[in-house]
Amino acid sequence: MNNNSLRLFFDVGYYALPLLLLIACIRNNRLQYLLAAVIVFFNLVYALLLSSLSMLSVEGFVGWILVPLIFIARSGKGFYYTMHCIRFLFLLVFFSAGLWKIRGGGIFNIEEMSAILLRQHAPYITELPNDWFTRCVYYLANHNKLSYAFYFIATVAELVFVLGFFTKRFDKLLIVAFILFVVFDFALMRINYFAWSAFLGCLWFSRYDEPLQWKEQRSAAQR
Repeated sequence: MNNNSLRLFFDVGYYALPLLLLIACIRNNRLQYLLAAVIVFFNLVYALLLSSLSMLSVEGFVGWILVPLIFIARSGKGFYYTMHCIRFLFLLVFFSAGLWKIRGGGIFNIEEMSAILLRQHAPYITELPNDWFTRCVYYLANHNKLSYAFYFIATVAELVFVLGFFTKRFDKLLIVAFILFVVFDFALMRINYFAWSAFLGCLWFSRYDEPLQWKEQRSAAQR
């Protein structure tokens, strides 16, 4: 906390390392494998330090910690399967969040969202009681059926991610569901999950089949 140079090193590194990885990937440079491993470790340390000294949560950095693992793969086969492993982790996180709302009973409580809004924004509405956002919070809290509708839709949006475990056909739909979820979560809860957009690449590129050369080698081995 008292070392300005070290703090500057971490902040610059957090932005500079991904740019270096991008350049290495574009140029197909072997350094990309080493850079990807360094970024995973660096971002983990950065997130833990920042979350321990600020209001930010380490979960917001999960995308920047896990996604670089994909670029450690040295072959097309490795890249393909690593990307799908990260994709499954992403699907599991969202689907399990929907299951927890059922397990915790929140989905069966029509006043759940109203209580969450008041608890989440308690410092804000206390400091700025006449602000427009405070009035919106009070309006939703007083109209619990409307606020519950947002809660129910969010739960369904999370549960829909189970489709990704069985087929890649709906991955574009899941991308739209994620974007809407993040936008409304930021608007209503002031929780910033935009960094999780890094996972969307796994959904977008999932439409491609595994590398042809690997498929042919596997078929030949099976024959």
